[in-house]
Amino acid sequence: MTLKNSLIDYITEYQSKAKSDEISKISEILGLDQAKLRVLMGTNVTEANINEYGRFDDLKSTVDKAKARTYFEKQEGTTIAPFRINIKIDNLLMEFILRGGFEV
Repeated sequence: MTLKNSLIDYITEYQSKAKSDEISKISEILGLDQAKLRVLMGTNVTEANINEYGRFDDLKSTVDKAKARTYFEKQEGTTIAPFRINIKIDNLLMEFILRGGFEV
């Protein structure tokens, strides 16, 4: 193994861990089923097929609404109506999955 291969391996491992940490964090924040999120993100998801077979709706159904509400209200510093929480959950998860994750 050369130094170049070792560096590439290290970078790949670092990126993989960072992605895993992002998934763990959003799962904790929203109280959702992490395994379902990982499976969905492991597929070739687009905006057009994200809810194929109801998989996106299935993931959203695992969200802990109380945890999600706490997160969004803390972010915005105000009380949020229950129906708006659902919209925010939908938007955050959709963006997170389509972008392949990001720091929350």
